[in-house]
Amino acid sequence: MQGDTMPQRPAGSQQRLAALMPFSATVAALQTERHSLQAQELPPRPERALRPHSPVRIVFVLMSAVAQAATVDQLAQALAPHVVLVHHDFSQTPHFPLSAPKVRFVPAPVRTGWAQFGFVQGIFHSLSHALQDLDFDYLQLLSPTCLPIKPLALFEQHVSGPADAHFDCVDLLSDPDALLSVGYRAFTACGNWRHRVARRLVNMHYGSASGQREEAGIWLRSGAPPSLGSHLAGWALAALAHPALGRHLRQQPLRLYYGSPWFGARRHIVAQLVRSWQQPGVQEHFRKVHMAEEFLLPSLLMHTRPLKGRLNHVIQHFDQAHPGRFDLEDLDFLQQSPAFFARKFADDPLAPVRLRVLSELLQRPPQRGLEPPSQAVHTLA
Repeated sequence: MQGDTMPQRPAGSQQRLAALMPFSATVAALQTERHSLQAQELPPRPERALRPHSPVRIVFVLMSAVAQAATVDQLAQALAPHVVLVHHDFSQTPHFPLSAPKVRFVPAPVRTGWAQFGFVQGIFHSLSHALQDLDFDYLQLLSPTCLPIKPLALFEQHVSGPADAHFDCVDLLSDPDALLSVGYRAFTACGNWRHRVARRLVNMHYGSASGQREEAGIWLRSGAPPSLGSHLAGWALAALAHPALGRHLRQQPLRLYYGSPWFGARRHIVAQLVRSWQQPGVQEHFRKVHMAEEFLLPSLLMHTRPLKGRLNHVIQHFDQAHPGRFDLEDLDFLQQSPAFFARKFADDPLAPVRLRVLSELLQRPPQRGLEPPSQAVHTLA
């Protein structure tokens, strides 16, 4: 299961990638250069540790559209006593009553949808509202199908540690599987002829016998067959990374990463994310990227150069683009996972697995040594 261990990259993968790429000298520079947004100079970073002996103030941002109100209410109740800020798309589910005591709705919500840019807009609209109207030390993004799988007291200790942000990602230019299986989404405009051709090239490169690699809360195709057709298709896909051939953010160069959008971060990191989001050209460029949140959020997070901790989530195995659902047989796995949240669960507040997680995993008393180490590491964007 991803999130627990980091798969080892096959030996020689960088050489294989270089062999596929044209203009080797230029591409080598692309792989090593660290682009960053030309943003305004940021103020000095505050102390990493939160105030000692002060309760950590957490706000959970919950993106909602079509889930049952009772499911969202159950999750909000489980996150008490912390504030739950719900971005709900009332255009899709008009009647949406919630009774949890510390639930707040994001005003003027954006219309969202799966693989729609409105989902990204809704996230940043919520982050901006949280910064303006709420006092918090740490913010965690969740979906209605997430559940906490450890007592919140342990999560509070965890986010009081050294890390500025908790997320996982892979470097799009340096990871061959990422570049060749999802890179076309970053370097072509969704729906145009290049995007459609590149998607077919991915299928040609990997074929029907390719494997699946799960990492950073996402999945990638892996293990292309060693055929001439596969090699040529891979060469064409890799060529899109060249600025002369692919679609790139030119106004504000940004090195691209790929990963799960379900991040958690300190307030000053959230503020930097919002400032970067508001830079010229960023929204215009990513509006045309398919499932932009999987590129934009990890890339902007890496741009903030945080002291990085691992993803707070464990995510069920993927079935193509969709994560599966945890069930009762997964309880032992969830209990042993070092994560604090899991995704995803059935959209049913009476689902037996949800009730068992809430009554057993969430309520079990903290034990010495139960909290995993933060594994915070410095990142270079």
